[in-house]
Amino acid sequence: MIRTRSPYRRSLGYRLAQFATWVDEQRRASPRLDEEWLERRALTIAEHPSFAGISFREPLHRLVASLRGEARLNALGRAHAAGTLLGQLVTRACLETNWCGPTPRSQDLLRPARPPVFIFGLHRTGTTLLQRLLAADPAARPLLYWESYNPLVTIDRGRANGSPAARRQSATDVLNIVRRIAPYLDGIHDTEADGPEECYWLLMASLVTEAFPLQWRVGGYRDWLDARTEADWDAAYREYLSLLHLLDGGMTDRHWVLKCPFHAPRVDTLARLVPTAIFVQTYRDIRESAGSLCSMTTALRAMGSDTWDPVGDGRDVLAGLRRSMPAAMRAARLHPDRVIDVHYRDLVRDPTATIRRIYERAGLPWTVDAEAAIRSRLASGTQHGGGRHRYSLAEFGLAEADVEAACPEYVDMERRILLGQRS
Repeated sequence: MIRTRSPYRRSLGYRLAQFATWVDEQRRASPRLDEEWLERRALTIAEHPSFAGISFREPLHRLVASLRGEARLNALGRAHAAGTLLGQLVTRACLETNWCGPTPRSQDLLRPARPPVFIFGLHRTGTTLLQRLLAADPAARPLLYWESYNPLVTIDRGRANGSPAARRQSATDVLNIVRRIAPYLDGIHDTEADGPEECYWLLMASLVTEAFPLQWRVGGYRDWLDARTEADWDAAYREYLSLLHLLDGGMTDRHWVLKCPFHAPRVDTLARLVPTAIFVQTYRDIRESAGSLCSMTTALRAMGSDTWDPVGDGRDVLAGLRRSMPAAMRAARLHPDRVIDVHYRDLVRDPTATIRRIYERAGLPWTVDAEAAIRSRLASGTQHGGGRHRYSLAEFGLAEADVEAACPEYVDMERRILLGQRS
């Protein structure tokens, strides 16, 4: 059932921002959901004469069409979507300068001196806790939120600024704005500008990513994304790895700790492109994690829309699980020696022992400093902040049997791991 009123209380900050954005939209002073405008504006900001490649144009066209025709965005949502796409195009223009052409060369890809750790799993399976604990080790190098949000430049005040201070301040300002207009998001996933964060934003630069359908109702783009081939995903992940390469800066004394649920179906791609990579896959009862994913999806979409469609969002989540989980399970089976399974209950019951098992399987040195830092992080509180996250599958028109039937391989593996019967 579609409702015209969001269940999330519209703060005064949200209402003021919505009105100001609507005024700017009438004056044509806000970013526009128009492909030509976005491309032209991005080149101006990046001080780039033209794009060397055109591969981004088809996903941009599909996404803009879906945003304009299906997403049911309000003025604030339209401005945010346009600003997001503008930022990705500016990043792309800057990347082409580094690539000296339309696509990254082999020397532009991440070639880490130490094996990187990629964490992936469904929402509410402990990935945030796991990343923060692994990142506590002084020998670890997590991706920070401000780096993910602004990997190369910030486009504040209409021009590109690549200094770390500007990029960090921009990300901090964005988080402060989000907390004012959508304070409920902290109860779902708390974020700090200088804290470890997902690769969510880094994956957007190619415009080929699962991140967009999570955030917006873009069924047409979703259908287009489903038709992508392995070659398409290879190209998208090469661009992602080129961003990590620039952030890496020749680091030799630490190992990357990276996290994103969207990596799960692409393990084989990452394993091929980063031969030393180690993968950690988290598991939890699918009925619990699916409800959380529905709640997050609705909360994100509510930020930029005046319509609320929890049942439709539930259908989208269920369809996404049917698509992604078989691919994720197949990909993990291809690399059994490099994929480490972790159950949420083991992680919560004895986090230090779980982390130590990961280190042993991954061949990472378990040092006194690492153990002390992880125990200190645990003592300070690591998992959530900002409020309680309450949800149920029924709110989204789903039954537990629907979710289990959508992911039979996942359900079977989760129960095997819980019983200590890993295979």
